[in-house]
Amino acid sequence: MDIVDGSCANPVYPAQSLRDEQTGTVDMAFLVDVTGNVIESKIMRSSGFNVLNEAALSALSKCKFVRIDHAPIQKPTWTSWTHVWSLE
Repeated sequence: MDIVDGSCANPVYPAQSLRDEQTGTVDMAFLVDVTGNVIESKIMRSSGFNVLNEAALSALSKCKFVRIDHAPIQKPTWTSWTHVWSLE
């Protein structure tokens, strides 16, 4: 399970991070329940900037996850996600 349904919006670049030209990659883990909703989340590898980490974690925690094969999720499952913050 590593895709998100179409209702998920990309994280918004924090204004201060844009001004400071902060970039980085944040690796996160999400515990997803049988309906695809996130019930727990954590940072696995920091982007180097707490504000970028929290913006990605907060936005993606609101997403609904589905399995690639669209089969039902049988039990709460951890899945990982990487978000790249880039000014390009």
